[in-house]
Amino acid sequence: MAVGSADFAALRQVVEQAVAQGIVPGAVVACARDGATRFREAFGARQSQPEPLPASTHTVYDIASLTKAVSTSVLAMKLVATGQISLDDRVDRYLPEFHGELKDLVTVRHLLCHASGLPAHRPFYEQVGIGTARGNHAIPIAAAREALINRPGAVSVYSDLGFILLGWLLTRVTGEELDGLFRRLISDPLGLSSTTFLPIDGGNDRAFRDGFVAGHEVAPTEFCPGRGGLLLGEVHDLNAFAMGGVAGHAGLFGEVADLESIAGALTAAWQGGVGDNAIVHRDVIREFWHPAGIAGSTWRLGWDGPSARDSQAGSRMSRASVGHLGFTGCSLWIDPRRALWVVLLTNRVHPVVRDDPRFRAFRAAAHDAALDALGVPQASD
Repeated sequence: MAVGSADFAALRQVVEQAVAQGIVPGAVVACARDGATRFREAFGARQSQPEPLPASTHTVYDIASLTKAVSTSVLAMKLVATGQISLDDRVDRYLPEFHGELKDLVTVRHLLCHASGLPAHRPFYEQVGIGTARGNHAIPIAAAREALINRPGAVSVYSDLGFILLGWLLTRVTGEELDGLFRRLISDPLGLSSTTFLPIDGGNDRAFRDGFVAGHEVAPTEFCPGRGGLLLGEVHDLNAFAMGGVAGHAGLFGEVADLESIAGALTAAWQGGVGDNAIVHRDVIREFWHPAGIAGSTWRLGWDGPSARDSQAGSRMSRASVGHLGFTGCSLWIDPRRALWVVLLTNRVHPVVRDDPRFRAFRAAAHDAALDALGVPQASD
């Protein structure tokens, strides 16, 4: 069901044009202000091949690196709040496998703000093969052995490796796999309907080829002959796939209302949640969402901030806002002061991955149109 009014005509036009021009096959967009959803609509198709199927506001998308923000970072917040980990603890306290030159200087905080000195990406799946064993630590061990390319704390380099290690650290501390932690500490308390990891081992192997998760249709990503055809209900990221579909850097699938629930709960916590009903403690989330202080970086802890120029968050998002992007085309931006958020879900990598500069412009334009309709005409501090 659509939520919205004629005030969002410009936003509709931006998204409809992106669909018509083939920038995305379809999209689901939601935005809220003062904690209330003002707009939620679906556009175009969730799938164009092998046959067109429409998108809906219940379509589940592979949200890719949004996993870092809405799962791994939030789980880290909760463990910090309970004293199970400390932001300034050395990583090797929890992961003795993480050793080498300067690695004794790397802290949990460094991993969260992408300032550990680790490289951005390595195709570990090529070394270990495409496995289906959730809990197989071959890739985290490979990440732990990777040499640093920068001195810890000197510069932020967006790193999947850092979040692969963070996911492993969380499981090491708690003794639970990430999908179980997400379900117990985030999904169940918030009553999420269909946002989940989709592990590919055991009984879940290819179980979502029929295209549904918890009764909700799934948007596929690319057509990949090496993985048996159209990727539907299987994580797109190859390292995450080789880890069995459950990882700290990618693997979560989600639908728009659930992501709004997460945004709302985090916003409420930032604004003053200190009781037992808060998803995280106010002081903890405020530290996580404060700029990390790395020179030249917009990173917070597990979340980004809008850059001063050419931000995919658009030109109207407050500098106090936090957000994250996903390679598949999804994004979430939150302004906690205004209890404002914008969720954009797409599968721009369907049916093939393309480096299309028009998509960056579309993201920015969609966010600007959303904030304009919400009555936020220009960025402020």
